[in-house]
Formats: sequence, structure tokens, C-alpha cells
Amino acid sequence: MSQQLHPIISPNTNFSISCSTSLPITANTVPVEIFIEICRYLSPTDLFSLMEVCKQFRCWLSSTTSKSTREIWCTSRKKFLPKLQLAPFSDMNEQSYMRLGLIEKGCQFCKGKVCKVYWVFRVRSCKKCFSKRIVSHRDLPSEAMFLVDVYNCLPYMERGPDCIYWHRDVIAACRELKELRNSNPEKQAEWIGQKKLTAQKIMENYKKRRSDQNLLSLSLRKKDKRQFERIIHELKEERLPDGNSKYLDRWIWNLQSCDDAFQLSREPFVQKDWKVLKRAMIVEYEELMKQRRRLQICNAILTLLTTSSVHENALLGNGISVSDPLIGCIRWCPSYQNPPFFNNDPRIPWDDQYLSSNLIQKLRDEAQDLRRLPGQIKSGPITTVYGALSLGCEKCEIFMCKLCQSEHFNYHEACHHLKGSKHNVVTVLPDDMISVDRNKVIECIPLIYPFDGSPSETLQHYRHWHV
Repeated sequence: MSQQLHPIISPNTNFSISCSTSLPITANTVPVEIFIEICRYLSPTDLFSLMEVCKQFRCWLSSTTSKSTREIWCTSRKKFLPKLQLAPFSDMNEQSYMRLGLIEKGCQFCKGKVCKVYWVFRVRSCKKCFSKRIVSHRDLPSEAMFLVDVYNCLPYMERGPDCIYWHRDVIAACRELKELRNSNPEKQAEWIGQKKLTAQKIMENYKKRRSDQNLLSLSLRKKDKRQFERIIHELKEERLPDGNSKYLDRWIWNLQSCDDAFQLSREPFVQKDWKVLKRAMIVEYEELMKQRRRLQICNAILTLLTTSSVHENALLGNGISVSDPLIGCIRWCPSYQNPPFFNNDPRIPWDDQYLSSNLIQKLRDEAQDLRRLPGQIKSGPITTVYGALSLGCEKCEIFMCKLCQSEHFNYHEACHHLKGSKHNVVTVLPDDMISVDRNKVIECIPLIYPFDGSPSETLQHYRHWHV
């Protein structure tokens, strides 16, 4: 006969065991005091895994009467399961409560990841499996109505005008009812009374839990709201050396991470890392300021565009030719990727003089350097067919047929025109047969210019700031 295992923990006392320190420590000889201390840092999932290590650990952790065991599970639940902050039902121990509430384990029927705990039926299920296992009061079998008011004898959920029952509960009740058909009235009354009492207790626990959950949700929302407002306040209080605000309120509220945080502050049972949020907002704020300065650069360049050649502009000393390398290379220019501050002061806005005389000229020099470097951008000016296609202008009506110079086409239309009955070209040679209208290019450039407001990969990463 196998020896029956009993918990070594008494119901009313903490763990107590003596262990010789001279013996090597194994799973079976680990001091209980050390075991308790280790368990304080473990999640419920880890504790369940620990129960499978050996009989001794399972014996300690499966006890439902030991105060120390209850404290281990309760501490782990409150620390790692934000959605299970309320105490278990009066008829449920901590282990069963957490095993049921571990959403991470998925649906207990199909193992699907998206699921919900239906506390009134004590099941963890996805919507599809749940729908298969419930029955409306309209669809109850006739034997379920025999002798007894089933509404008062089984726990249920309200779904609109319907009362929803767990199908297995209904089947079990029907089976018990059949066995009672030939019994005496006293036994039937006893069964009915017991069923009503059990169902009433479950429903009372469920309604109380729902009420407590609403109060807890409200409390957590208020706490998260205070945390969110504290982060915003800290950002607004940061100062530059001259005493001005480093982060302006109007731009803080334009941040996507700020909007994400505001929405999450209204989700009470989502764990949040507010320190990561602040760092994410700072990174995004700096990126937003860069985007605004890039937009200012783009607008300045667009106002200076001319159809003159690069050589003519050099003689005149003003304007930016549509053939300038800056048009095709700006997104790779260092001063565009990280726009400089005027006098190294982020508070001083750029004026037209600084943009046209300093920054734009610096960007043009950087674009020229990029053109000269081996392996760099070789798309050519936008006024060439290859350059226009490289910069994404194939859908712009800037192309003309060199054979007839009759009208403007997009690139595919120009090729179709050349192959048509008018010219009957078999193989289109773009550089020899198609030209780019410099006057039309000026209308096209604003449509394909690099500023599109899209965030960098770093910013996308930081937007996932919450846990």
C-alpha cells in the first residue's frame, strides 16, 4: 500500500521544520524558511510549475488549510495578477481561484488565447466555446421544468431579456430530477431546498463580486489618472537653462504616446510602466520637433524652386533649380535628418534669413557631397527620366514624347503613346524618346517631397511603452 501524503503544515501555524545545514540541499531537503522566501518572488504560473517538481513541494503548496500557504498564493496573486485583486469566493481556495483566473493559459476547452472568466459558472472560455455550452431559459428541456422552478435552482447570467444557464448544470439537474420522480415528497423538497440554497449562494457571491469589481475599477482608474497627470506635470515643469519650459503643453497633447497613455489610464486592469511612458513621450516629443523643423525646411525649399538650370542659379545667386541635387538627396542630408538649432537654442525659431542664407546653403553643400561619394544616391536630377522615376514621379503628368512634343503624360501613358499607332515603337528607350518638362516638375515636387509626418522606427518602438 502506498503511503498517504499529509501536509507537514498545521492549519493554524506557519511552516516549521528543522534541517541540518551540513546536509546538501536538494528539492526534498530545502529548509522551509528558504522555500517560503523564494516563493515570495514567484508568479502564480511559477508556483504551479513548482508544484510539479517533487511531492514535497506539491504537498506544501497544495495545502488549503495552512496560513503560510495561503499567504504565499495571496501575495503572488496580488503582485502578479492585477485582474484578480479581489479575494476568492468564500467556497473557493486561492489555488483554484488563480487556476481559473489565469487568462494567459487561454480557453480551458480549446486553449484559444482570447478568453474570459465567467465567474457565475466558474469557467474560463472563449466566446465560441462558451456559446456551445450555454442554453437559454427558452430552450430548456421539458424535464428541467418538472417538479421545480429551474430559475431558482441553477445559477444563471442575464443576457438581454434572456437568462443563460450552463448546459452541463441543466443536464445534471435533469438527471437528478429523474431519479427523484418516484421518491417521497420530503426528499424532493429537500433536494429543491438544497439546490435553491446553492444557487442563491453562487448568485449572491457573483453579484457581490461584480459590485466590488466596479468599485475596484473606479479606484484604479482614479489612481491611474493621478499617475498620468503627474507625468504630464513633470514634463511641463522641466526647464531650459534660460528658465523657459522645455516641453510645451500644446505639443505634449499632440503626442501619440500621450494619447495612448490617456486611453490606458482608463483601463483599470492593464499593468503600466509610468517611467517608460515618460521616456517614450520625451523621445516622441523630440522627434515631433524634428518633424516640424523638417517641414519648415521643405516649405522654404518649395518657395525657392525655379525652372532655371543649376548654372543659371549660381550666376544669379538665388533660387533652387529643379535640377539641384538637393531635390533628390535631401532626406539623406545630415542637417535634414537632425535639423540644427539657431545658436544651439531650441527656443529660437528659424527666420527666413537663417533658412535661406545658412541652412539651405548647408543642405545644398551636403547634397553635393552625397552625389560625389561612391555608392551613394545615383538617381540623377528629377528633370531626367531616370531621376523622376527614382523619386516616385511615375504617376505625375510631367513626361513628354520627344518625337512629337504634343502633350503631357504620366510615365506609363508616355510608353503607351510611343507604342501606339502614331509611332509604332517596339522598344521604348526612355532617355532617347521621353523628356521631362521642367515647368511641370515644380507642380509635382510638393507631392513627392520627403516630409510625410511618418514616425521613425525608434518612435514606433517607444509607442509600445506599456507592459
